[in-house]
Amino acid sequence: MECQFCGKNAPSKFLGVCVDCARSEKVLSLLDKIHPKKGAFVKNCKLCANECKEIALCGKPLYGNLIYYEDPLPTNCCNSWFCTGSKLSGMNLAVFYYGCNFDCVFCQNWSHKNVNRNFVSLEELLQAVQQKRVKCICHFGGSPEPQLSFALKFSRKALELREDIMICWEWNGAGNSALALKCAELSSKSKGTVKFDLKAWSEPLHLLLTGRSPERVRKNFELIGERFPEVLSATTLLVPYYVDESEIDGIASFIASISEKIPYSLLVFHPDYKLTDLPVTPREQVMRCYKTAKKHLRNVNIGNLHLLGL
Repeated sequence: MECQFCGKNAPSKFLGVCVDCARSEKVLSLLDKIHPKKGAFVKNCKLCANECKEIALCGKPLYGNLIYYEDPLPTNCCNSWFCTGSKLSGMNLAVFYYGCNFDCVFCQNWSHKNVNRNFVSLEELLQAVQQKRVKCICHFGGSPEPQLSFALKFSRKALELREDIMICWEWNGAGNSALALKCAELSSKSKGTVKFDLKAWSEPLHLLLTGRSPERVRKNFELIGERFPEVLSATTLLVPYYVDESEIDGIASFIASISEKIPYSLLVFHPDYKLTDLPVTPREQVMRCYKTAKKHLRNVNIGNLHLLGL
């Protein structure tokens, strides 16, 4: 596939651009086609960085649009390689929220787009928390941001019932900053974690892959780093050829500017959603990115190694 801008090789037919052009402002002209704006009506929403005034880009899920289930500890969450919860015996209450304020073309959990699929009451979730075998709660999805008020209320009440339960978040991080800090405070109080999925460093590439700016993500990462650095961790999905060592150098340097001790996991990509025309991340790319991240950070992990046959 030739890049539609320069004629060089474009690794993805769907994206239609080479790696160099993907980092340039040329790709801004493609965003409306790759990330069409569609969603339910909303009026002046402030729950995330999108601040939608007419169309809710997340699909406007009703509060409680989620599924939940118990995962045996140690669980397979992105932070299991260092998280205190994975050293415990018992269960993790995994809470999967429908809807997301990003539109990642590589989404590995794209079923979240089926909003209004399931409704769970606050009372039902709290009953699940009262089971002593449940040692931690992981909010993920999709992403919790479109239902963050509900997730916060549930987490506070869960801690009122159980002082010994951990509260963890896995999100893109572009939520309302005041609410994000309150989430981090609960994680700090309960010895949980807040995991940011840092998608890319180049803003044009971030926009191309997610349809959204990374500005709020980085702001919230810094804010939480100032107040509750002990809860922070990060991941980056190594999209083949596009999210390379140049991107990782920028992200890892940014993380290290807050603390070089923050855990950072590089995730091996598998084809999904709209990027099924890309392969699993080449092993050589994974190792280059790992070595680059290690130049800045002490605690670097490679996730999804099974995809490389390791």
